[in-house]
Amino acid sequence: MKQKEFARLLDTIFAAKSGEEMSCTDYFDSLPRYVELEASGLDAAATLPEVRHHMHQCPECEEVYLGLLALVRAEKAADGA
Repeated sequence: MKQKEFARLLDTIFAAKSGEEMSCTDYFDSLPRYVELEASGLDAAATLPEVRHHMHQCPECEEVYLGLLALVRAEKAADGA
C-alpha cells in the first residue's frame, strides 16, 4: 500500500469514528479558505481538519483541491514577479 493510500485510509477511519463527515457541497464552500491558508504557508489542515478529512475520503474533491492550489500558487508567483 502506498503512503498516500495509507494516509487516506487512516483519515477515513478517524473521521468515521469522530463523526466528522462533510458533504461535497460543504467541502466546496470551505475549499477556497483552505487553499488560501495553505498557499500562504499556514497549516490549513490544522485550521480546517474536516476539509482535509473529506479530501482524503473523496478523490474527486482532492483533484479539485490540487487544481485550485496550483492556480492560486501560480497567481501568487505571477504577482510577485
